[in-house]
Amino acid sequence: VDIRNCQQAIAQGIAMVPEDRKRDGIVPVMAVGKNITLAALNKFTGGISQLDDAEEQKCILESIQQLKVKTSSPDLAIGRLSGGNQQKAILARCLLLNPRILILDEPTRGIDIGAKYEIYKLINQLVQQGIAVIVISSELPEVLGLSDRVLVMHEGKLKANLINHNLTQEQVMEAALRSEHHVEKQSV
Repeated sequence: VDIRNCQQAIAQGIAMVPEDRKRDGIVPVMAVGKNITLAALNKFTGGISQLDDAEEQKCILESIQQLKVKTSSPDLAIGRLSGGNQQKAILARCLLLNPRILILDEPTRGIDIGAKYEIYKLINQLVQQGIAVIVISSELPEVLGLSDRVLVMHEGKLKANLINHNLTQEQVMEAALRSEHHVEKQSV
């Protein structure tokens, strides 16, 4: 797949939650609801240039409820929400695109334990629905708890491709620190 921009990724069924949500994931002064629908505005135009505000509002409220985004109003600036609720709003935006592949870069960095649990639960639900979820994380317990397969990268190189059958943190670290330059495929 050759992807050069966001529109091409979306057309290929790929959505992404970026690592730095404040810099790359939200428009802080924009409303929570508008941040959620930002990437899927074409769903609310019906082939004409005017937005169907009622349909957009319905979708916003459903997304907020489905992802349990805690906000006093969909019109509140998203920058005023907690990190976990900002992250859930970004996930809601991605889900409006109906992705086949969802890339989550450090999905739980800087959020509280309650929001982490909700995001983990959502990831598992998405996988059950047949969505391929790629989690990029520096938190090994998170990787091991969410993944069927672990690709170990070190200094920009693929070091190991591990099947997660009771894989341990020690095995992953050993693969990351190995000095060989070849890629291993292991069933541990």
